[in-house]
Amino acid sequence: MKFIYNFNGIIYSITLLLYLTIILGMYMQIVLGIFQVIFFLILLFNYDKFSEKIKSHLIIYGVLTGLYLLWFFSGIYPKNDWMLLLVTLVPMSIGTYFTYIVYKVNQKVL
Repeated sequence: MKFIYNFNGIIYSITLLLYLTIILGMYMQIVLGIFQVIFFLILLFNYDKFSEKIKSHLIIYGVLTGLYLLWFFSGIYPKNDWMLLLVTLVPMSIGTYFTYIVYKVNQKVL
């Protein structure tokens, strides 16, 4: 679990730093999302070891991520300036939430 905590923190920090250039941050956000989904799946394998609060956070994260991915790949979204906001702010908010979950898991496990 410590590896997930450290690696997620590094990738999340790099993503925030690259957002100074906007475009590189958007590309790195994709990498962050891929790793976070993989880490989420790893955490699901250890689901029984977590407290009820962490379990509920994991369920909420899974639902939010699933809904966002369904929305994104459905193609039903505005093709204007709002789109830029939706493809940057929403996934980074979900990524921030996952970083919080991993922090809480790290506190409980170690």
